Amino acid sequence: MYLSTLKLWNFRKYGIGADDAPGLEVHFQDGVNVLIGENDSGKTAIVDAIRYVLRTKSGETIYIDEKDFHIDGGVRSKTMRIECWFEGISDVEAAPFLEWIGLKGDDDGTHYCLRLSLIATILEDGRIYPVVKAGMGNDGTPMDGKARDLLRVVYLKPLRDALQDMTHGYKSRIAQILQAHSVFGDNKRNEEGKHKLEMLYNQLKKEIDEYFDQNKTEDGKVITKNINDILVNNFLMAGEQRKASLSLTGSELIDILRQLDLVLESNKSGLGSLNLLCVAAELLLFLEEKRGVKLTLIEELEAHLHPQYQLRMLDYIRKQEGFGQFILTTHSITLAANIPLENLIVLKENKVFPMGKAYTKCGDGDYNFLHRFLDATKANLFFARGVIMVEGDAENLLLPAIAKVIGRPLHDYGVSIVNVGSTAYRRYAKIFQRRDDQKMGIPVAIVTDLDIRSIEYYRDEDEGRSKKLLLCTEEVKEALTDKCPSVDFDELPEFVMTKAEMNDYVTHHKKAGVRGKGVKKQEREDALKFFTDNASEISADAITQLRKKKREALAAIYPEGDIKLFVAKNWTLEYEIAKSGLFKELAMAVCMAKGEQVGKTVSKAEAKKEVDEKYKEGTNDTVAYEIFKPINDGAVSKAIVAQYLAEILEDNVLDSKVIFESDENLVYLKNAIEHVTPEKA
Repeated sequence: MYLSTLKLWNFRKYGIGADDAPGLEVHFQDGVNVLIGENDSGKTAIVDAIRYVLRTKSGETIYIDEKDFHIDGGVRSKTMRIECWFEGISDVEAAPFLEWIGLKGDDDGTHYCLRLSLIATILEDGRIYPVVKAGMGNDGTPMDGKARDLLRVVYLKPLRDALQDMTHGYKSRIAQILQAHSVFGDNKRNEEGKHKLEMLYNQLKKEIDEYFDQNKTEDGKVITKNINDILVNNFLMAGEQRKASLSLTGSELIDILRQLDLVLESNKSGLGSLNLLCVAAELLLFLEEKRGVKLTLIEELEAHLHPQYQLRMLDYIRKQEGFGQFILTTHSITLAANIPLENLIVLKENKVFPMGKAYTKCGDGDYNFLHRFLDATKANLFFARGVIMVEGDAENLLLPAIAKVIGRPLHDYGVSIVNVGSTAYRRYAKIFQRRDDQKMGIPVAIVTDLDIRSIEYYRDEDEGRSKKLLLCTEEVKEALTDKCPSVDFDELPEFVMTKAEMNDYVTHHKKAGVRGKGVKKQEREDALKFFTDNASEISADAITQLRKKKREALAAIYPEGDIKLFVAKNWTLEYEIAKSGLFKELAMAVCMAKGEQVGKTVSKAEAKKEVDEKYKEGTNDTVAYEIFKPINDGAVSKAIVAQYLAEILEDNVLDSKVIFESDENLVYLKNAIEHVTPEKA
């Protein structure tokens, strides 16, 4: 059985919804559930609500406080309610709860379900009166102690004192765990009711007691005799017959268990190792429990644990069905990046957003892709108040600088930049798209290149490039489909420039279900001939037509909402800067990057002098391409150029700001930043 749903009314930050609906409803899955979100997003409130209703195996004292009651408009509510719903209950697990069990029907049939409710009221004298009931009708009926105990959870609090839990003493948690284990059950006792450990201990106790007995011959008698001489001769009254003795105390099993330490090594272990021991010990009982709930709550798993320990532990508990259900909270991007997306629950603006397949618009392929490529740097998006997705290192380096220039530093707004490294932004964007179209409240700006080259690129005689292209309109796709029926032309790009490109497309886009190893030779030849017959000379007009067509297609992807696409006007980010009022700044950055690549340091002053002299006549399309060409050809590193350009922009903030706000080639960058950094109230 597992906790399937948690409902809250007037609990802490969560009030009451419309028509007395819960202020928060969280759906969990059997297995691992990870709550992630920024500080004060509600992670601890969810964990505490579960603890308040179910209680914990450690027997900690839990008090409901006045501050647990929701405040609305300055007025604190007088009642609150928490409901825990359980599903996946087997016949064996249902037996102790028959008085309270219910039935629930779905597409897979009828199943057992169990509701446990905590209702707390603030009385007129200020006391808080909590009542826990179970059952499906109205508020249910009280649940007795034995059944209630089967619902207790393991709870590992943040910054927990694992040393105390695993060390001997009256409050030792390891003693509680061991006492509950079957190894120490009644069936392990002899006819006299003694456990083997008690008999071994009593034998040891007898030998130790005799060692200190002053009537025996062991060396320890001297200590006992001296203590008693001091007492009798100096402290006790005349005639008092009392005597001190040194003895190993306790003889019952629980006394013995309370003297045990769980250690990992002979020297004192660090907090991380102790926490590993603590978790391992808590999971010990789950290996043999057959009835009741197996639920572990862990707040901030990353506390005291090295990232690699975090990942090993998480991987282990994910694979071990015998350990039941886990609900964890984390701020760790390492964990967020390595947990399958389906296991995440994102908390944002008093709402919860499960990332499972039933909730997002991600398909199976998207989940597989994200599991492979959603690394720690990209996992920042789960904790951000706004997200900018970019396609490369240059954008990743430049956008924070541009945001500073226009007066909207990204860190002031809690904005993360996610470098998707390609045009795979659609997969990442689906994380924020819900099947129920509910908005997550996280603005997402996708900054992308238009990727239509300029006419200067094709006129570059030094490169000897193809001067023809085939515009791939719907009519062209239909014509090709008629000639090559075994090829799927739906994904044909906006244009094809060479026979080699056409041949490569035909090779890799054979229709599913078509028999044979590859595309027929005649169809391949027909496709290449079609290119030869229909390709036209590249012209400025053709490029303008392509750009317009592609911008319209991209604009239709995210027409409205929190997710918006911001597209370069012509080609790439660097090309747009080369065409803008910042062309000299880009030329300076290229000059400095060229110097670094040959081991020469070029100062900003030296670069500026060279650029001012070279481009004193101003800019035009030819100049823009000339400045951009070393970047496009890979003669200089895009990342190095971007780093130098960021420094140059920050040195001339005022001039740069004016250009970003007015230049038609750069306004898309300003708009993207403004989308994720709304004006502060």
